Amino acid sequence: MLTDGEYRVYMVNFPGDIKGAMREDADGFVSVYINDWLSPKAKKAAFLHEIRHAERGDLTNDLTIREAEAS
Repeated sequence: MLTDGEYRVYMVNFPGDIKGAMREDADGFVSVYINDWLSPKAKKAAFLHEIRHAERGDLTNDLTIREAEAS
């Protein structure tokens, strides 16, 4: 489980219907990007969705994006 000191959240204006994204640096620090155009409820859901990806290690496993989103 990630703690507050292991990630940072950024509000950004994504194009289209992108709700959120995340990336992890070489040290394991996670940056979560949330679409600022979303409602507060949708922002929370997008944040939790991206954190789940980070906790599962989706950026370092062999899953494609489609496979990671489906699991």
